[in-house]
Amino acid sequence: MPNYRYRALNANGELVSGAIAAPAPGDVAQRIERLGLVLVDNVTLEEGGSGRSAFSVFNKPKPADVTIFTADLALLLRAGARINDGLELLAADRDLGRLRPVVADIRSRVLAGESFAEALLRHGTLFPPMYVALVRVGEASGSLDQVLEVLANERTRTEALKRKLGDAMRYPVFVLGAACCVLLFFLTFVLPQFASVLQDFGAKVDPMILVFLNMSTFLHDNSDAVLAGLAATIAALWLLLRQERVRHGITGAITRLPAIRGIVSSYRTALFCRNLGVLLGSGVNLTTTLRILVDMMETAGPSTVWSEAADRVRHGTKLSDALAETDALPAMAVRMLRLGDETGQLPMLSGRVADFYEAKLQRTLDRAVGIAGPAAIIVISVVVGGLIVSVMTALMSVSQIVG
Repeated sequence: MPNYRYRALNANGELVSGAIAAPAPGDVAQRIERLGLVLVDNVTLEEGGSGRSAFSVFNKPKPADVTIFTADLALLLRAGARINDGLELLAADRDLGRLRPVVADIRSRVLAGESFAEALLRHGTLFPPMYVALVRVGEASGSLDQVLEVLANERTRTEALKRKLGDAMRYPVFVLGAACCVLLFFLTFVLPQFASVLQDFGAKVDPMILVFLNMSTFLHDNSDAVLAGLAATIAALWLLLRQERVRHGITGAITRLPAIRGIVSSYRTALFCRNLGVLLGSGVNLTTTLRILVDMMETAGPSTVWSEAADRVRHGTKLSDALAETDALPAMAVRMLRLGDETGQLPMLSGRVADFYEAKLQRTLDRAVGIAGPAAIIVISVVVGGLIVSVMTALMSVSQIVG
């Protein structure tokens, strides 16, 4: 839906301006009249065209943009600005970049009579259920600025944790990719130079170098077919990974690997406990909190255990007992949450558990990165070095025959 800019007079005779998302200019005029404003100029299509182009795949806002928006809006509200004024200022802020059309649409919906939470709900891909639930609590309690500040801090913390996970996986993948490229170059360009010489002189070749020579000859003679097959494989994988069921299946299989299971368990525990503490501490009841957390935990792997725990709590079981019965969290985390149930300090202790497992996750990632990189280099060095030694040994046998 396109955004239209307008200028109008309010009941006090003040000139106001803004943007409203509507199918046509006539609908904009009707909305402005319902708001008690008097249009003083023709509405104009906002620069950037229609809503489809503004929200295209190539111009899609990132989670970091939402975090900046949340922090800035919290500061404006704390400084005394009204919600619609804060949204108007942010809609014109170039620092928000790709999120500006979204903010303008939210502001127009707020001016049209929707609550801030209802306006955010229209953009569910950017503002998850937890975000909307906390905003709704903030609006009801009159503490929206504090809720937004808490949300901004937690989103910043979560994004930093995801960056650590990404960096931990990116380095070994880069090293392995570079090593594979070196091996491919050796097979494609180096070995073929020696293959004809070794075959012509009938040199004695050990079985390992013979396998690599045959592989090298195959790659060299069928390079077009190999490249076409590789491109088709990449395209098929891309199409498969676009399906949510396939992604969940792959994620579930990876999380069950012995070397990955501990890292994923620490990440899930930190994610669950951190958001549990934030939601409960902001006044959201336990049933609603668990419903939001079940949806959230789907992004981190299978959510069956979380759904079972939430069902047990709805039927009267304590949260710590439900988590223990379903093995959703490690035993230590369950004991800490049980202490929070008994003392009434569950939000605080949930945050402490999240801090502990985030620190544990960081130590595990540091060890994994410290081992994976050198291990990959050693493996590829042994492979390439073994090939070189085998080739040189075969060449020495050829020189002895010629001599």
